[in-house]
Amino acid sequence: MVAAQNLIKKPRDQKTEHTLLINEINADSPGEDTSEFVELYHTSGQTAHLDGYYLVFYNGNGNRAYKVLNLQGKVTNSQGLFLVGSSSVNPAIIIPKNTIQNGPDAIALYYGKGSYKEGMSVTSYGLVDALVHKTKKTDRADTLVRILTPGRDAFLEDSTFRTMDESIERCRGEDSQWIFQVAVPTPGTDNHCILTSQLNASAVLISEVLAASSSEEFEFIELQGPHSTMLRDIVLVLIDGWTKDIYFAMDVYGKTSLDGLLLIGPAQSKTPVDLPFPENTTRPVLRGGPNAIALYRGNSSSFVPGKALPVTGVLDAFVYTSNEEPNAELLETLTPGRPAYEEKRHQLRVVSMSQCNCCSVTRDSLSYVLSRPTPGKFNDCPSKRFSQTVSFCLHVADCQEWLLKSEEILMTLVRALDGSCNCGVSAAYFREPKAACQDLGLVFTTLLTAKSEDQLSSLLLAFKTFLERPRLVSFNKRNITAEISCFKDINMPDLPPGVPSEIPEGTQEPSVQVAKLLINEVNPDNPGGGEDAEYIELFYTGRTRFDLRGYWLVLYNGKNSQAYRVLDLSGHHTDELGYFLVGSSAMSPAPMIRLPPNTIQNGADAVALYYSNTTLYAVNTAVTAEGLVDAVVYTSRMPEKADQLVKVLVPGQSILYENDSHSTEDESLSRCHSLSTKLQSSFQVTVVTPLGENFCSSSSALGPPAIGISELCLAGGATPYRFVELEGKPGTILGGLSLVFFSDKEGKACASIPLRGTIGATGLFVFALDGGHGHDGTNLTFKDISAASEGSSAIAVYSTSVVPGGMKATSENLVDALVYTCEPSTAGGHLDFLGPSYAVPCKDGRPVSLSRCACGNASAELQFAVSDPTPGLQNSCPQHAFAVDLHLCLLTPNCSTWTLHHRRMLQSLGRVLVSSLEEKCSCGVSELYLHELNLTCVGSLVKVWGQVWARQPEQQQSIETWHQDFLASPHPFSVDGSVLKTSPECIAPKNPLSVSHSGASFQGWEIALFVVGSLLLVFFLVSLAFYFIKRHPQNYTNIEMNDRGEIAADF
Repeated sequence: MVAAQNLIKKPRDQKTEHTLLINEINADSPGEDTSEFVELYHTSGQTAHLDGYYLVFYNGNGNRAYKVLNLQGKVTNSQGLFLVGSSSVNPAIIIPKNTIQNGPDAIALYYGKGSYKEGMSVTSYGLVDALVHKTKKTDRADTLVRILTPGRDAFLEDSTFRTMDESIERCRGEDSQWIFQVAVPTPGTDNHCILTSQLNASAVLISEVLAASSSEEFEFIELQGPHSTMLRDIVLVLIDGWTKDIYFAMDVYGKTSLDGLLLIGPAQSKTPVDLPFPENTTRPVLRGGPNAIALYRGNSSSFVPGKALPVTGVLDAFVYTSNEEPNAELLETLTPGRPAYEEKRHQLRVVSMSQCNCCSVTRDSLSYVLSRPTPGKFNDCPSKRFSQTVSFCLHVADCQEWLLKSEEILMTLVRALDGSCNCGVSAAYFREPKAACQDLGLVFTTLLTAKSEDQLSSLLLAFKTFLERPRLVSFNKRNITAEISCFKDINMPDLPPGVPSEIPEGTQEPSVQVAKLLINEVNPDNPGGGEDAEYIELFYTGRTRFDLRGYWLVLYNGKNSQAYRVLDLSGHHTDELGYFLVGSSAMSPAPMIRLPPNTIQNGADAVALYYSNTTLYAVNTAVTAEGLVDAVVYTSRMPEKADQLVKVLVPGQSILYENDSHSTEDESLSRCHSLSTKLQSSFQVTVVTPLGENFCSSSSALGPPAIGISELCLAGGATPYRFVELEGKPGTILGGLSLVFFSDKEGKACASIPLRGTIGATGLFVFALDGGHGHDGTNLTFKDISAASEGSSAIAVYSTSVVPGGMKATSENLVDALVYTCEPSTAGGHLDFLGPSYAVPCKDGRPVSLSRCACGNASAELQFAVSDPTPGLQNSCPQHAFAVDLHLCLLTPNCSTWTLHHRRMLQSLGRVLVSSLEEKCSCGVSELYLHELNLTCVGSLVKVWGQVWARQPEQQQSIETWHQDFLASPHPFSVDGSVLKTSPECIAPKNPLSVSHSGASFQGWEIALFVVGSLLLVFFLVSLAFYFIKRHPQNYTNIEMNDRGEIAADF
C-alpha cells in the first residue's frame, strides 16, 4: 500500500483569497535525472502573476539553500499551473539536469520582501508552502521538518511505486483536506489524484465502458486496480437488463499497467488490448440498454449463459439503460439502493461511460459520466478545479420532511436540466448536495463540476436558463415549484461579460470562482482636510486585462438615497492584473479616472457597481437594484445611517464603519473575506493598497453577526438523521462564517463548511448533514458527527470563510462553540477552552440532540441540554412545570472535603446523580436538568436538596421513580473520591430553604436583642439621673434659676 501524507500545516501569510501552492514534485527520475520538475498551482485555477514569490531549494545536509528562483514577472498558465524543471518536460523555467537533489532535502515557496539567496539558512519567514522529501526510508531531515513543516515528516518518494518514474502529487484526501501521495508524473497538467489507499484496498473496479452499435466498431471494458498487479480468480459477466439472465462471461487474468489499468476488447483492433474477448465471440459483445456489467470472484464455469445471476460475490457492477427501466430485482442485486445510469447520446460522436469517482465508490452507476474514450489512460472526468456552487429553491410547505431527500432532489434536477439543455450532464457532475430550510421553502445547494472552463460556463448558463423563471418540477408525481432563490425581493442583474452566472446569491462560495468584476477597496475619508487621496478600486478576479464596456460606477448620498456622481466605465479597461482605480487627481499611483479632491463623500453613503446595456444611470436618480453587480454601504461616523441604501443595495445587512482609529495614517475598506458580491462582511478596515493586493489581517476584521448554535443532532447507530441548527436575528446573513468540526485528537479540524444563506423569519437556520451517503464518495458534509468514543468532539462557528485543512481549534474569530463527548471525564483536553463538555448517551441507536436551553437559575456555564431532535422548531427543553423535588441524605466518613471544596463537590455530585438517573431511565437527561442543587454537611451527614426538571410528564414520572429507588438503595457510590451511602434513617427537611432562613432569622434576633438592650440601658441612665437630682436639691433662695436648673426641673 502506498502512503499518503496529510498536510497539517496551513500556508502562511496569505494576503488574498487564493494562494500559490507546491502541486507536484519529481526529484528523482530514472537515469540521469532528466525529467525533474517542480509544479506550482495557483488556487484560482486561472492565469495569475507570480510577482513577489520565491522558490527555494534546501540541502538537508547543512540546511542551507542550494538554489533560489525569483518568480518576479512570471505568470501561470490558464489553469493556474507553473512548471520549473528539465527541458524534457517543457517548463516555464528550465533548470539543468540533476539540479533537484534527491533528499533528504526540501523545496519551499515564499512570498514577500525577504532576502532569499543561495547559501542562506533555512527560515520560515514569509513561508507560503513547503515539502520536505526523501528517497530512502532511513533518511532524516529534522531541522528542515522543524522549521518548514512542523508536525509533518519528510515525504518518501518511493521508487518501488512504478518500474518507470513516479512523482509526489498534491491531492484532496477522503476528508477534503490536502495530502501528498506518490503518483504517475503529470507535469503541466492536472494531477490524477486517484486515492491509492482506497485503490489498494479494492481488488478491481469497472473504470470505463465503450459500447458499439456494429461489429466493425471498437468496443471495450476497462478495469482499474492496483498498479502492476496480477489479476486472477475474477469473472467479467454481462447481463440482460430485462430478463436478468447472463449472456456472456469470461475469466479475467493478466497484469495491470503502471497506472493500474487492464483493457479488455476485441483481439483485432487498432488499439491494442491487454485481454482479448474469447475467440468466436459474437460482436458487438456489449448490448444496448438496459444492460449490466458485473465483476465477480470465481471462474467463468460458474456463470452459465441463460441462467440466473448469483447474488453473492459481486466486486463491482454497472447498470445502464437508454430509455426503459431495467429489472428492479437486477438493480437490487448488483447496485442495491442505486438507480441505473441513463445513457443518452447527445452528439453524433463516439462517447464512453467513464467512472469518475475512483476509488471509494463501488456498485454505483451514478458515478459515471459520458466522455471521450480514453482506453489505457486515465478517464476524462469533471474536476473540482472547474466548479461553481449552484442552488435553487423548492416551494414546499413541509420543508423539514425534505431535508433528508438530497439525493432524490439531485436526481430530479439532473433529469430536468439535461432534458432542458440536452448537454450530456449526469449526476456525477454534481457533488456535495445539501438542503436547508429558509424563508420560502427548501434551498438546495450543490457543487457543479466540469471538464473545462468553457464547459463550466456553458453548464452555468444552462442552469441559469433552466431556472430563469419559476417552473414546475415533478418529484414522485408531485409537481413542486422551483426557482433560483428562496429569498424575498431578490433582484437578478443583467449578465455581465466574463461572468457566466451570478447564481445563486446566498450559496456556498465555490472552490474556484468564475471570473467577475468586483468592488475591491474603498477609501472615502483621508486624514486632514485635503481629502485628495480618496479612491475606489475595482478588481477583475480573472487577474488579466478586462474591458469595462457596459459597466457603471454610481456614488449615492445616504441622506436622500440619490446618486451624486455617475461614471460610465465604457471605453476603459483594467490593468494587466485586473485592477482599475478611480480616485483623486493628485493621488499616487495615478488613477485611470481622475476626480476632483473631496469628491467621494465620507458617509453614510454608498458605492455601487452596475452592468447594463439598456439602463442609463444619472445624477439625482433614486437608488436602484436594477443591473446591480456589487455594492458597499459605509460610514466614517458611527451614529449615521443609510437605511434606504442598505435596504436596496445590501438588504438585511449592516452598514460598514471605516474606523479611523485603525491606523495613525490612512485606512480603507478592503475586500478580505470572500469574493461574494453585495456582501458587507467581505470587507474589513486595512491600510491603503491602491492598485495592489489588499493587506488583510485578522485582527481588524469586522465583527461577526450575532449567530449562535441552537441545536446539534448527533447520529445514533445507522440512522442518517443529523443536522445543525443555528439561531440569530431574522434576516441575518451567514456569509463569511464557517461551520467547523473538531476532534480532541490534537484538537484539529476534521471538516468545515463555509456558510451561506440567511436566518429565516423564525430566527432559525437548519443545516442538514447527509452523513456520507453521497454517490460521489467525497462529501463536504460530515460522514460521522457522532460523539467520539474517546475524548471530546466539538462544533464551532468561526467568522471566516477560509478554514485551512487540519486547523487547530482556536479562539481567534470564534463566534460560538459546542463541545460534546460520550464519556464524561475530568481530564483536560485540547478543546477545553471552547467551553464545557456535554455528555450525550451513545449506547443506544436513537438520534439525540444537544439543544440550547435558557433554564431559569441554571449555571451560566451550562447552556445545552440533551433532548429530542426538533429541527426548525422550538427546542425541547426541561420545564419547571415538570419539576421533581430532590431530597437526599447521604452518609460520609468525613465532612471536611465537602466543606472546603463545596463548589467542586457539588458539581461532582450533580454529574453522579445525572449518570445514575440516565442509567436507570435512559430518558435523555443531562446536568442542565438539575436546578438549585445545594448541600450541607454536618458531622457525617450530607444533606442534598434541589429539583430535577423534565421535558414532559412521561420523563417526569421516570425521574420520580428513580428518586424513590435511589433513596431505597443501600449500595455505596463514589463522588470525587468520597464514598457515600444513602441514609434511610435520615429525614430531609420539608423546606430545604429553612437552613438559609434560619440564618436570616438568627440575624433578626441579634438585631432585636440589640434594640431591647439599648432601650434598657437608656432607661437605666435616665433613672439614675433622676435619683441623683432628688438626693441633691438646689438652693431655692435664688430668685433666678439657671438654664441647667430649668431643664432638670422640667425634666
